[in-house]
Amino acid sequence: MRRNKPELLALCVAVCLAAGTQDVRAAEAGVMFGDAIQFAQARCVKIFGAGIGRDPGYATGLLVSPEGHVLTAQGIYLAGERIRVATPDGAIHLATVERRSEALQCALLKIDAKTPEHFDLSHPSAAQKGDWVLAVSNAFKVADGPEPLSVNLGVLSLRTQLDAQNGVQDVPYQGDVLLIDAITSNPGAAGGAVVSVDGQLVGMIGRIMEGKSTSTRLNYAVPVDQLYAFYQDKLQEAIPSIGPLPLAEKSETGIRLFLLGSKRDPAYIDRVVANSPAASAGLQSDDLIVSVAGQVIRNVGEFKSAMATVRPGVEIELVVKRKNDVLTIKLTPVKAD
Repeated sequence: MRRNKPELLALCVAVCLAAGTQDVRAAEAGVMFGDAIQFAQARCVKIFGAGIGRDPGYATGLLVSPEGHVLTAQGIYLAGERIRVATPDGAIHLATVERRSEALQCALLKIDAKTPEHFDLSHPSAAQKGDWVLAVSNAFKVADGPEPLSVNLGVLSLRTQLDAQNGVQDVPYQGDVLLIDAITSNPGAAGGAVVSVDGQLVGMIGRIMEGKSTSTRLNYAVPVDQLYAFYQDKLQEAIPSIGPLPLAEKSETGIRLFLLGSKRDPAYIDRVVANSPAASAGLQSDDLIVSVAGQVIRNVGEFKSAMATVRPGVEIELVVKRKNDVLTIKLTPVKAD
């Protein structure tokens, strides 16, 4: 189903159902897209967690299994001790982070609840360039419980490859994206559903990505096939090594940070490599690194600078915050391969 630009602009004004617009145009749009909107609303959740400064402590998520698995975009809201997920019925559940993808800037969460209504990632939509799509999300935190999410109508512009590792963007991303002719780069929209007019999942709204040189934001979605590969743990990613030491002196600890895209982000551990010095020392995911070898660590940049002075075979002392406890941990880096 396709429409020309004038018709599209009229409908973009009309589809504000969840935001409270109750006029004739909204009613007409509800008739045209009501089933797709209802289908998506029943499979999206609201996520609440930590917020720091201008980074919002809330987002949206997609139910992707009957066992309570939730896909969402990465963000500071996942760094707190309590991640709360509000399901469409208004129930609040605590969630845990199972794993993350730095390349796609997304994460897989798990809540202790049965979720029979969910998106089937193995059956992607057949939507093509020029087709209408609906973006369903908790933009600006319009909903806290069972209230419906916001809905924007737009056009699927194109699928293209994005490599944001070169410093042009604040957020690292490597992979394909779907560009959308609709404003989705708003606080809280990240992790929302982009569906076709028949309700099939097209992709997930990505986290806010703003160009450093132009201060413009990209309205995009992570394609559903890439989400499916990540969900099945089949996405191959290159893990960046830590520290700018010369190759002959480069050390390895097995610490992988939770990278949000800025050197000023807190130095939370994303994962610990198996059989590494960090694993042997007992470091865990979500530990917050407070100091390295006596040097105070306030963010990712300071952690990387401190690790640049570490040498293989020389024991170092780390102080980490784990929930309410502050722990002192010693480990000895090894020479990197």
